Amino acid sequence: MRRNTEQTVEPGRHTLGRRAPGERAPRHEAPTTIAIVVILGITVAAQGAAPIALHPENPHYFLWRGQPTVLITSAEHYGAVLNRAFDFTKYLDTLQANGFNLTRTFGGAYCEPPGAFKIANNTLAPARGHLICPWARSNTPGYAGGGNKFDLTRWDRAYFERLTEFVTQAGQRDIVVEVVLFCPFYKDSMWELSPMNAANNINGIGTMERTEAYTLKHRDLLAVQEAMVRKMVTTLRDFDNVYYEICNEPYFGGVTMAWQNHIAETIARAESRFEHKHLIAQNIANKAKKIEKPNPHVSIFNFHYAKPPTTVAENYHWDRVLGDDETGFAGDERVRPYRLEGWDFIIAGGAVYNNLDYSFTVGHEDGSAVIDAPGGGGPELWKQLRILEDFITGFDFIHMKPDNTVLKITASEGTTARALIQRGKAYAIYVNGNGLARLSVDLPGGPYKAEWVNTKTGKIDRTDTFNHDGGPRDLAPPAYEDDIALRILRTGKKRRGLLFESDFEGGDLEGWKVSGNAPTIASGPARAGKRAMKTSLDRHHDRVAYRTEVSGPKAKIGKEYWYGFSILLPEDYRPDGIWEIVAQWHGVPDFDAGENWRNPIMALSTTKGKWGWVSRWDAKRNTFASGKRQYGGTQHYDLGPYSKGVWTDWVIHILWSYESNGLLQVWKDGDLVIDQKGPNAFNDEHGPFFKMGLYKGWRDPNRPSDPVSKRLLYHDEFRMGGDEAGYDDVAPGR
Repeated sequence: MRRNTEQTVEPGRHTLGRRAPGERAPRHEAPTTIAIVVILGITVAAQGAAPIALHPENPHYFLWRGQPTVLITSAEHYGAVLNRAFDFTKYLDTLQANGFNLTRTFGGAYCEPPGAFKIANNTLAPARGHLICPWARSNTPGYAGGGNKFDLTRWDRAYFERLTEFVTQAGQRDIVVEVVLFCPFYKDSMWELSPMNAANNINGIGTMERTEAYTLKHRDLLAVQEAMVRKMVTTLRDFDNVYYEICNEPYFGGVTMAWQNHIAETIARAESRFEHKHLIAQNIANKAKKIEKPNPHVSIFNFHYAKPPTTVAENYHWDRVLGDDETGFAGDERVRPYRLEGWDFIIAGGAVYNNLDYSFTVGHEDGSAVIDAPGGGGPELWKQLRILEDFITGFDFIHMKPDNTVLKITASEGTTARALIQRGKAYAIYVNGNGLARLSVDLPGGPYKAEWVNTKTGKIDRTDTFNHDGGPRDLAPPAYEDDIALRILRTGKKRRGLLFESDFEGGDLEGWKVSGNAPTIASGPARAGKRAMKTSLDRHHDRVAYRTEVSGPKAKIGKEYWYGFSILLPEDYRPDGIWEIVAQWHGVPDFDAGENWRNPIMALSTTKGKWGWVSRWDAKRNTFASGKRQYGGTQHYDLGPYSKGVWTDWVIHILWSYESNGLLQVWKDGDLVIDQKGPNAFNDEHGPFFKMGLYKGWRDPNRPSDPVSKRLLYHDEFRMGGDEAGYDDVAPGR
C-alpha cells in the first residue's frame, strides 16, 4: 500500500486554479479547510538554535555555531533532494570527510532534461518518474517527466520529509544548506518539465510563456510561488544550517527584479514571527557587477564564475557576504582552474566558494564518477580546496580585510597578487600565475615569520623569520608552478585578553565613533609602525570649536579592565591656561532617573603645561538628587610637567566601582603614578566609555583665548583588555 504523502496548501492564503473537469480528490486528501503545518516523523534541529548569520564584528563573514565561518565546498549539481534516486547520505558523508561545509540544493520547481548543458548523468535531471517536488501528484496521468500530473493545491509530505532529512543530516555533519527556491527556465525544454507549467498540473495554472513565469503579471502562478516559499521557510524554521537564495541566475529567462524583491519580502514576512531569521541570498550576476541598490532583506550577494574576483572590490563597501556560488566552463581541465578561482576569490575577501562538482552522480554519490560535463571536481581538487580552507581558517580572518596596496610585485604578464591583511599582525597573500620574480610587502616594524605554502600539497616550501624596521620587505619565492600562497605572521609575545585594539596602521578610524571634528590618520610620527591618529583643533576655523575626539569601547561597572595608549605633544605645544582634556572616560547618565550630562568620570589633561588626572565617583542613583549636580567625591592628581617631542606611554588598571572595592592604578612611562583604592565610578545603568583626542574649554565663543587658539597632538597604540589581560598586554610598543 502506498503511504499517504500529501498535505493541503495553507487555506485562505493561496488562491489557485481548479482540478481538471471531473477530477475527484483522492480519499486520503485532507479537507481544504484544514492546514497541516507540522510534518510528522521528522527530526529537526534543536529548538531555538540561532541560524548561520553575518558575523557581528565583520559582516563580510559568517557566524555559525559560535565560530567565525567561511563556506568552501565542491558540491553536486543541486539535485540531491529533488532526485529521488540520489543517495544523499553517502554524498554528505563524502563532503564531511573532505572538510567541506556547504551544499546547494534546488527546491523542486525546476529540473532539467537529460543532456542539458552537455552534462552527462546530471543530478538535476531525474530519470522518468524520479522527480520529487513540493507538490503532490494527482490521479491524472500526463506529467512530461513521467507519472501523474501535479496538484498545486496539495503538498507532498514525502518531499518535505526528504528535504528535512537532508538538512538534518547535513547539520549533523556541520554542513550548511543553501536552499535555492527558484531557477529560470533557460529553454522551453526546462519549462516543459516544471510542475508550474499548466501542461503538468491539474489546476490550469501556468499557461504563459516561460519568460513570464517569474514576473508579477500572473497572480495565480504568483500565489503558488508565494505559498511554496512560506511552506519551505516554515518547514525549515528551526534549522540553524540553512539560508535561502531567491533564484538561481535570475539574469536569464525573463526574471524581473520586482519579482525577486517580492519573493525576498515573502520570505521576510513568513519569518517575521520566528525567534530567529535566516539569511537571504541573491544571485547578482555571472562574473561581476557593481550593485547599485541592494535589497535590504538580502545579506549574501552571490556571483557565478567570478574570476578574476573584481566583484569583491566593487561591492565590498556594502558590508555583506560575497560568494562565488558556481564554477564551470573552464575547458577540459578538471582541477587547476577551479583551484585558482577559489584561492583568488577567498583571498580577495569573499566568504563563499562553491565549486560545481560533476563527479557526484546517481550511483556515484561518493564522487567517483568520471566527469563528462563542462566543469571540474573530484578527489584531487577536494584535497587542494581543503588546503585553501586550512589556510584561511588558520588566520583570525574576522579581523582581516583585503588590501593589495601593501604589495608590489615584479612578475611576468598576467601574474597577479592579492592580500587579505590585519595590518602589522597577519597577511594572507596569494599569487596567481607563473613568473613571480619579486614580491615586496609593506610591513610595520617588528618580528615576523613568513611561510610560502604550496597550494597543491599544503607543504611549506620556504620559511623566513626576520626582524623588520618597517616599510617594504622583499621576499623571494621558492620555485613553484601556476600559483603559490604566502602566510606572514607577527611573532613575539602574544597579547592576552584584548577587547579592543587600534594602532591606526589601516589608515582609518575603524572601530571608533567621531565626536565633534574628525581626527585624521597621519604618516610620520608614530609610537609603533608608520601611522598615528592626528588631532587638530582650530578655535576660529573648525566646525566645532572645542572638540576633536573619537569615542570607542565601553566598560561595565563591577568589571576589571586594562587600558594602554601613547600621546605625542609636538615641540611647539605651548602651555595654555584654558583646560584641555586629551583622554577621558565618560559616563552615560540615567536620564529616566532625572540625571543630565556630567563631567567625565576620569580625565587626563595637559592644562598649564602639566599632566593632570581627575577621578570622580558617586554612589547615588541620581547625581542630581539634591536639585543640582553633586558628586560623592573628586580626586585631582598633578602628574608633573609634560615632555614635548616624545611619546608618553600610559597604562591604566581599573576595577570600575562606586563602592569601596574599586581600584585605579595609572603608570606613566612605566612608573606607577596613581594607586587609588575605593570608589571611582558613577552608579549608572551603563558603564563608562573611552574617548581620546582633544576637548578644550573653548565652547564659549566670548571667552578669550590664552596664548593659543590652535592645538595639534597625536595618539597611538590604544588597547583595552579585560580581567585576563595585564600590563604587558596593553602597554604601547611592546
